[in-house]
Amino acid sequence: MSQRMIKAWYQSAWWLWFLWPLSILYRVIRRLLVAATTTPQTNPLPLLVVGNISLGGTGKTPVVQALVHQLHRQGIRCGIISRGYGGQVGKGPHLVTERDNADWVGDEPLLLTMSTDAPVVVGSDRQAAMKLLVEQFDLDILISDDGLQNTKIKGDCEWLLIDGQRGLGNGQCLPMGPLREPKQRLHEVDAILTTAALTDQAATTLPVTSTPTYSLRPHLVALKRVFDDQDVSWPTSGSKVNALAGIGNPERFFADLQTQGLLVEGKAFTDHHRFKDEDLAPFRDTTLIMTAKDRVKCKSLTSSQDQHWLYTEQGLELPESVIEALLNKLHLDGTKKHHG
Repeated sequence: MSQRMIKAWYQSAWWLWFLWPLSILYRVIRRLLVAATTTPQTNPLPLLVVGNISLGGTGKTPVVQALVHQLHRQGIRCGIISRGYGGQVGKGPHLVTERDNADWVGDEPLLLTMSTDAPVVVGSDRQAAMKLLVEQFDLDILISDDGLQNTKIKGDCEWLLIDGQRGLGNGQCLPMGPLREPKQRLHEVDAILTTAALTDQAATTLPVTSTPTYSLRPHLVALKRVFDDQDVSWPTSGSKVNALAGIGNPERFFADLQTQGLLVEGKAFTDHHRFKDEDLAPFRDTTLIMTAKDRVKCKSLTSSQDQHWLYTEQGLELPESVIEALLNKLHLDGTKKHHG
């Protein structure tokens, strides 16, 4: 999806009203699809679906990363399933390893494999992905990175993520607006998580709901070299740097870098962009900072000569209250003894 279209959705451009009939048609088709779908099979283990209803990036992957780390500290073993968007696995299932590349398995699943110790399986057939995880690993919980709109699975617990700075945009469904489902979906999930503090303007786009809502505070942490993952110091305040981002909301990444006191010249790419040499050529011999998600695609294009190409990881700590609510809903106990 082009950044121009995304900006129009979140700035409520007037010309989007010409697309209103298509949005009505989209909602009708979506409703018919859901009505025609048989009840999903029972999940082999408790399943948490972490998803959203809006296009444009809401930070699902950092939330899954943080959740896995926090659950593991409590002795709870996690397995992750993902469609593998942007990859070529297809139906799958395929167990992701660090030997895979992003073109095959997708950038987000590869990042999750490299940044957590949880097994990750990709494929459009998520029932098969869950089956593979349960057969090969001793787990307590399955986590679906995205999947709220997948009619073949149903989470035993569902988290819906919203960008706290942009909310739900103009509140309309595709293609007039950014929503994949009507915003009434917020009433049906177990928790709403806003990534970044909810602004007054964003709050006006949300319906009043009794669903528990939690505010997250993502922040940039370690800065590392792309080609060898070595830690480096942040540039001094006032330094000029280039930045690139092939994520759902590149501007948020550039703004986060600016909070570090940097003067940022940002270059935005579409989400899941497949980087090529020519994309990076303009940044030779310059200080370039990218996201950890982009790093998994760009590392093969770098060498020891690219000392000033860096990436930064995002830190996030989920509130203990949302973790406790999850464990209670799924009847999970971190004191369980594992075999194997």
